[in-house]
Amino acid sequence: MMDVKIFTILIALVCLKNQLVSCEDNANYCYSDNEHPYVLFDTKTAYEFTHGLIKNTTVPNCEPVQIWMFIRHGTRNPSSKEINGMEHNLPKLNEKIIENHEKYGSVDLCEKDLKNLRAWSPAKNLKHHKNYLTEQGEEDLRSLGTRFRDYFPQLLQPNSADALTKKYKFRSTDTQRTILSMERFIEGLFGNVIIDNKEVVPISSDTLLKVYKTCKAWIAGKNNPSINAEVDAFVNSPRYNKIINDISKRLGFQDNLTLDDIMDMYTACSYEKAWQVDKVSPWCAVFAQDELKVFQYKNDLHYYYHSGYGREMSSRIGCPPLRDMFNRFSKLENGDSSEPLGVFYFTHSSALQLLLTSMKIAEDSIPLKASNFEEMGNRKWNISQMIPFAANLAAVFYKCDSSNKVRLYLNEEPLNYEGCEMGVCDWEYLKKKIGSNAFNCNTDFCNK
Repeated sequence: MMDVKIFTILIALVCLKNQLVSCEDNANYCYSDNEHPYVLFDTKTAYEFTHGLIKNTTVPNCEPVQIWMFIRHGTRNPSSKEINGMEHNLPKLNEKIIENHEKYGSVDLCEKDLKNLRAWSPAKNLKHHKNYLTEQGEEDLRSLGTRFRDYFPQLLQPNSADALTKKYKFRSTDTQRTILSMERFIEGLFGNVIIDNKEVVPISSDTLLKVYKTCKAWIAGKNNPSINAEVDAFVNSPRYNKIINDISKRLGFQDNLTLDDIMDMYTACSYEKAWQVDKVSPWCAVFAQDELKVFQYKNDLHYYYHSGYGREMSSRIGCPPLRDMFNRFSKLENGDSSEPLGVFYFTHSSALQLLLTSMKIAEDSIPLKASNFEEMGNRKWNISQMIPFAANLAAVFYKCDSSNKVRLYLNEEPLNYEGCEMGVCDWEYLKKKIGSNAFNCNTDFCNK
């Protein structure tokens, strides 16, 4: 018989190298000891786990003349509904799980993970700060600003206080989390400075960053049952029901937990990991990695049909920021010297998804469906990678000796964009590829 220690080492090596064996199947497994836990939680993913680092901004025979950025706010607190589940339902579930372990020995978690659950309590004052930017969210944007200052010193090194006001444009939606994200990004870029031309636009008049919130046609379409059909089919599938059954048994329950119970635990796991990227959330120990991938796909399905390629209106309603970018780059192409060196917009996950859809970014050759989970393991529409907290699209316009260029980055990675090399696109090519979406952008349909 193979020595137990050797077998354990072999299991660990296989898990580490190619994940052909699930590490959670090891009887000695503790989530809290896992140095490389699964950290992809769709729009609740911490930016720290997904962003790249820009290593080269040089384009031969070209000079950068403007950077345009569309930036999601940093890590935030939950919504009212999410807070209610974390504050009222999770403590009861936690108490019952500990009871299942101590009275019946029916909980399949290691002692260290159980100890972390015993010590858990909801974060304080959440209900008074719902959706607010967190300390980690402030750091997300501050460090993002600092890195971009270092990436593009030609554009982001103003030589006077007057230049700060005249050469840079900052605009935010009217929420605490986006306004404070803008402030911290500016702090990372330029330190403690006063900029007089920051713009905050109320939702009712915001036709650039949040038009979907006032678009009657868009809002009406959200009530169409077809939008939720694939998500509903996936949640009611045997695969999903098995996960609910497995988690319930793992936590010592004779009867299945409700889907709301499972989602409350998932919510706590995702937020707590994003709030403190170097800490362990006790609730993450509840899930196996393969289960987290299924939840991730469910949420990708949701966004695909709400603000992605699964909804025809997405491309049309996502075009105002694209029009803004193209109009500015066209002015630069024609020698307009009044354009700022930097344009920075601070917004939300839906707005960025809609913009990416309008640009034909992350478009899969086949649509996401409830029935093709296995086939879509390498899908482009992967919200955790695309739209984590602090997600950002950066477009840099270069004036060149011959044809002008645009360099695109998504979350500090050169954008893998058809027809472009390492994110560097010929400006004429971009105009042909997506210029019609930009220059012909019209949201008049919203009021019909």
